[in-house]
Amino acid sequence: MTSSLDEDPRWQLVQRIVASPGFLNSPRLSSFLLHVSKQSLIGDGGSLNERTIGEAVFERSPGYDPRDDNIVRSHASRLRLRLQDYFREEGALETLRVSIPRGSYAPVFEPADSDLSIPVDGLPEAETVPSEVSLDASKKTPRPRSTVKVMLICLILLSGAIAATALYLRHRSSLLETPSHKLWSQVFRNDQQTLIVPADSSLVIARLMVGHPIRLQEYAGGLYRQAADCDKPCDLGLVKTVEGLRYTSMSDLEFAVKVTHVPEAIPLRTEIRFARDLELKDLKESNLILAGSQEADPWMAAISGQMNFVVHDDPSAVLRVENRQPKQGEKSEYIYDPHDPQHRGLATIAFLPNLSGNGNLLAVQGFSLAGTQAAAEFVTNRRDIDDLLRTFAGNEARLPHFEILLSTMEVNGMASHPVVLAWHVQK
Repeated sequence: MTSSLDEDPRWQLVQRIVASPGFLNSPRLSSFLLHVSKQSLIGDGGSLNERTIGEAVFERSPGYDPRDDNIVRSHASRLRLRLQDYFREEGALETLRVSIPRGSYAPVFEPADSDLSIPVDGLPEAETVPSEVSLDASKKTPRPRSTVKVMLICLILLSGAIAATALYLRHRSSLLETPSHKLWSQVFRNDQQTLIVPADSSLVIARLMVGHPIRLQEYAGGLYRQAADCDKPCDLGLVKTVEGLRYTSMSDLEFAVKVTHVPEAIPLRTEIRFARDLELKDLKESNLILAGSQEADPWMAAISGQMNFVVHDDPSAVLRVENRQPKQGEKSEYIYDPHDPQHRGLATIAFLPNLSGNGNLLAVQGFSLAGTQAAAEFVTNRRDIDDLLRTFAGNEARLPHFEILLSTMEVNGMASHPVVLAWHVQK
């Protein structure tokens, strides 16, 4: 069977695809494509479903519930986009095409479409014009006066439409030059995927149980789940159960929904990815929108080196925001007191380059759910961003990267409108 498969041009196409630059750095996508293609080509495509792929490709435990874990769906979306990129770029001359239709995981192989042109003889021949229609201009009858009136009315309406269109285009042009439009059009791009990453609330619960924070080195790839250890008496079985859950906060989900509804969002290039399923290459290849603190999303540690306002949320130390380069009138650190009777909080917004510099990332952080909520509302409220960054409006230049430190107030678990404490623009 292996020999016949190796001789199959469809399998040879799949081998060329996974050896291409776009797939070499994505072992999971390559494994996904190889698995579903092989199963289909050997006649076992009927067994392909979300659970079997999760177990075979993503090492999920037998019988896991895909409703609680969308890793197969999210990677299927990425695979569809990556295949489109392959056939648009290095695979443009392939005579075969493979795709994964939506609603299915079985690949479809088909010949590449050839360029179609409309033949000249496909146009109607001259003799098809009715013979009784005279083409002699001298035989045309004079237009009735009612026709002239209709033409004048049409000209007036057309003039009004042109004027209205000009006003609309002028208004639209001014909107395209606003800081908020520049921000979101740099986060969402047709040539790059955008990942929205809510925080991992299960991680926070697990940390409370084991008594120590979980570092990025342990979190990446799920190593922390393979060797759980406790600094205090705990039930390791319960810890592993909690670590296997995929909880996030309502405020993060509300933020994700708001972000996907901004006019600049590109649905086909946007994906919500759980923090646990993120990989380092995603921070290098994609645009990202991250929500939550480092305690709930260790990936924040990978970008903290670029930040001026750094959130220190280790509960064993002083909770604070470090201001690495304070300007005149600013503090070098801002302390957060979780027991403050006035419920004052701190939150940050950071618009930075991704790790390779070929894209952008937007991170909102707070010491509490209300703090993160306040930062999320500030950055999705176009008026707040436009007012603060108005010096960058009125031209087509790109919006520079920036950071904002906010003071928040929590009322009955909800955030009030935040106040800007400081903000920096990267040179």
